[in-house]
Amino acid sequence: MEKEAVQKTSGIVKNHLLTLDNRRKAMLTGVNEVLGFDENQVSLMTENGEITLTGEGLHVTKLMLEEGQLAVEGKIDGVFYTQKSRRRGLFRRNDA
Repeated sequence: MEKEAVQKTSGIVKNHLLTLDNRRKAMLTGVNEVLGFDENQVSLMTENGEITLTGEGLHVTKLMLEEGQLAVEGKIDGVFYTQKSRRRGLFRRNDA
């Protein structure tokens, strides 16, 4: 078993973990900010870059940016990773 899913150094989350349960529920850690969301897409930023979940009937059921946690439910049909973006998010964790 892993020591920790999320490792913190000086308050900055370095890793993230994505757990997908039967393509109906996604749990993510290491989330720095939410870039945008609607019923077909949830985009968020981690230290390692942007992640976009796509699907149908998606809704955010848990958002705890201080802990870097996000949960999404709905029909998830895609997970896409991209390089770091400089876009400003809707919700952002304050590390100061």
